[in-house]
Amino acid sequence: MKSFLKTVFASFTAMILVLVLLGVLIGLALTAQDIPRPIEDKTLLTLNLGVPIVDRQPRQDLASLLNQTLQEQDRQSLRTVVTAIRQGAKDDRISGLYIKGKVVRDGYASGWAALKEVREAIVAFKASGKPVITWQEDLDEATLYVVSPANDLVLNPLGLLEFNGFASEIMYFRNAFDKYGIDVQVSRVGKYKSAVEPFLQDHMSDENREQLDTLLNDLFEEVVSGVAGSRNIPPSVLRDLAEQDAIIEAGQALEKGVVTAVAYYDEVRGKLSELTGSEAGKEIERQQTVSQYFASLPQKKKAGDKLVVIYAEGEIISGNDKDEVSGDYIASLLRKARNDDEVKAVVLRVNSPGGSASASDIIQRETILLAEQKPLVVSMGTVAASGGYWISAYGDEIYAEPNTITGSIGVFGLFLNIRKLINEIGLNVEVARTAPAADVFSLYRPKTEQEMAVIQKFIDNIYSRFLEKVAEGRKLDKAEVHKIAQGRVWSGKQALELGLVDKLGGLGDAIAAAAERAKIKDYAVEEYQKGESLMEEILKEMGMETRLQGVPLARPMWEQLRHLLSLTDAKGFYARMPYDLTIY
Repeated sequence: MKSFLKTVFASFTAMILVLVLLGVLIGLALTAQDIPRPIEDKTLLTLNLGVPIVDRQPRQDLASLLNQTLQEQDRQSLRTVVTAIRQGAKDDRISGLYIKGKVVRDGYASGWAALKEVREAIVAFKASGKPVITWQEDLDEATLYVVSPANDLVLNPLGLLEFNGFASEIMYFRNAFDKYGIDVQVSRVGKYKSAVEPFLQDHMSDENREQLDTLLNDLFEEVVSGVAGSRNIPPSVLRDLAEQDAIIEAGQALEKGVVTAVAYYDEVRGKLSELTGSEAGKEIERQQTVSQYFASLPQKKKAGDKLVVIYAEGEIISGNDKDEVSGDYIASLLRKARNDDEVKAVVLRVNSPGGSASASDIIQRETILLAEQKPLVVSMGTVAASGGYWISAYGDEIYAEPNTITGSIGVFGLFLNIRKLINEIGLNVEVARTAPAADVFSLYRPKTEQEMAVIQKFIDNIYSRFLEKVAEGRKLDKAEVHKIAQGRVWSGKQALELGLVDKLGGLGDAIAAAAERAKIKDYAVEEYQKGESLMEEILKEMGMETRLQGVPLARPMWEQLRHLLSLTDAKGFYARMPYDLTIY
């Protein structure tokens, strides 16, 4: 008994100590959040590209709060980064901008369209006459694209420049499905609607290769022209580099004019010390990250006119999940903005490959009702395709970046059948039903020809409605929309030429356009989507939720199959971009 009591007491004491330590750390994190650091003269603004840049404000979970206590971040919002850099350019207390770290992309974070907005903010900062400095251990296309406007672009002496063009890999499952006894039935519309292609074939179709080649070339040309313009070198130098060398050493990068110097970090530190008035050889004083600086900026009063930004970032799914682009949840935010008399205009920021056709339509319905009462401007991020375009179509104006991926106007249905698989491992499923099609969506039998004919009819009708909605929202002829639809993806540059978007620009441009349409000048920008309460996050961190995780060794395959598991449309009909394009 005594041994038992000692064990209980020890466990209880340990738990108390952990909770006390946790409370102290959380308190420190909250204090660091709530009290912005003062801005002194000769303050150096710093941007860490190694922290992924997301559209919506990062959720304040327990891990991120503790990380902030240790002066670390795991996410930063696009609006925070861009606003801080642009405001810093006008602030006499800010002496310069230092950019560190390579671009880290994670899911929909730090995509090419977001990087363009950050790059343009850096260009504006440099135009103010203040220096922009970066030191990089190595360089790749994404990082070079962002930092190329810098006055001092310094590469480590043993660093490498990777500039080898763009590629996108697609995994095909047909042979694996045949091996393990998994069958797939599909219904689709559109010559280019290749979202289901990896499950039907073991190779890329000619149509898909055609659209991907065109898209990749457009996106790569945006990088080439941007870097060439900033570094004042002929675009041909970069194209030759991609086609002939691919990877070069720091000295060669300097010879070609891609970087301004080859040096170690301590040599760059001297210039940073001068900018901040710090003593040589000592710690650099008066530094602020873009997030810290943004927090110190005066916030406009909440009362009065408001302009709301609503984010649709991620897969479009059914339901009311606040962490996802779920139909009911995003619709409720649009409805909230519509019914709030203080809200004078709305910007819908879309960074989504699409998903559930039904959920997309639920969101779109609210955009129609909202646009009837207030200005609605759409800002497309790195990807706004298929269902992502569906929910954008009724905006008064649509903004996209040249390297936005959009279009993919098409619909498909995807139905798995694992009867052979379970039979081979000794399982059998019997069914009792009151009608032949009572189990039509079962995983344990294939659908009949009659059932697939009915499903195809539904798919055709949804596609027709998709075309009608795009035609009505964009004020285009339905036949013309059909020609440019077919499930094909387009770059933002191409979409502008086709009439699918109105202007090229980023989130800031969309906000300004919405304010102009609403005829408001003194307004507060409000973002509805906030993280869960700290207590809810603590409960999650303590394991009081279930999470689905993949097998680490099968990560590439898991990342692909994960999307299958996230398809939640009850009817199985999807308006989604062909797979997820990871362009590197």
